[in-house]
Amino acid sequence: MFKDQFVNKHLKKISQSQCFSKSVVLRELLNYLVVKSRAGESPKEAEIAYEIFGEKYDNEKEKNIRIYIYNLRKKLNEYYQREGLDDEIIFTLPKGAYRVEAKINRKVLIRKRMTQASPYVLLFSVLLVLLAVFVFPGKRKSAYSNQFIWGELYQSEYPLLMVLGDHYFVQERNALGTMSPVRYNAINSEFDYDTLINKRPELEERLLKTDQKYINKQGPFTLYRLMSFLGGGEIESDMCYSSELTWERVKGHNVLFIGSYKTQYILKDISEKLGIHFDVYDVDVFYQSQDSTYQYDGSPENFLYREYATFVRFKTNDQRVVTFLLCNRDIGNIAVVKYLSNPENLKKLEKQTANFPNENFKALFEVRGQAETDFELQLKHIDPIQTDINIIWP
Repeated sequence: MFKDQFVNKHLKKISQSQCFSKSVVLRELLNYLVVKSRAGESPKEAEIAYEIFGEKYDNEKEKNIRIYIYNLRKKLNEYYQREGLDDEIIFTLPKGAYRVEAKINRKVLIRKRMTQASPYVLLFSVLLVLLAVFVFPGKRKSAYSNQFIWGELYQSEYPLLMVLGDHYFVQERNALGTMSPVRYNAINSEFDYDTLINKRPELEERLLKTDQKYINKQGPFTLYRLMSFLGGGEIESDMCYSSELTWERVKGHNVLFIGSYKTQYILKDISEKLGIHFDVYDVDVFYQSQDSTYQYDGSPENFLYREYATFVRFKTNDQRVVTFLLCNRDIGNIAVVKYLSNPENLKKLEKQTANFPNENFKALFEVRGQAETDFELQLKHIDPIQTDINIIWP
């Protein structure tokens, strides 16, 4: 269900439109029906007549209500053909009941996200088109369908939900008084934003929330390599941003998260319960092994970047597969996926995890490289997941 503020925003736009400017009754009727519909109610003619017109029920009023509903339906169609072409949701009145349905306008939503997002979101979208049209035109059996880790996604009865980690932006008022988007390491979700404003209320005059998306380079590059062996058409899959992920969306899916430590949103609590923590200020990764906790400094080393990326894989009681690819810099996930796409490395991992409960494990890799190119990768830790999955995963 859409949030109230999202619905109210579009209702307000409709009420202020030219199409509805001269019809007070239709504006009130639309607002009334939206409120009732969101409450799960479908009012009768008499109730509508009384609530909108303050009149008692009679046959004439019943006829008038039907006429008003007919006119409202026509007026909404006119609005969406003229002024509402860019609205993210569309209100409709199905015939046979006095209620309003709100549906997402997917074409508009995708277009807005494309224009609001970083260039790498555009790159990601172009890659998907190329993959769909040229690389994977039909169903074919991948060589990875029987490999460790990836083979289970082919054999599973559940569809795959790929979650791309997107960074949280705010708008900040600059010296000229205008607002511009900016990233702060300490603000990685609406919760972080609200927490900061509560601590420092004076910032509320300077900072604003924004729905702008940003995906760093590791997202599309990692996805491209993954799709080279998961995109053969045999795995039913869907995608979403981590900022949009809900536990309801997770139900009935295998999940593959691709992103940085800072973009986990609701998944952050899962990785921390598994003993993986990231300090956004000192760029340190804390990894809890079976008997110790290790701290790794991700600061640059000479001319190379040093990255500590983690890979998590576990199965739920209903045999869904959950996989995390976590990094800080771009080279982390790119290098780890390259490592995990090598059949020889997959065989080694399978042997190392053979005695782990359900083969659930987490691993930490040290990567050295520059930009999107890794020069050295070392597997530092690999440990069984001993945490009760029922406790941490819905």
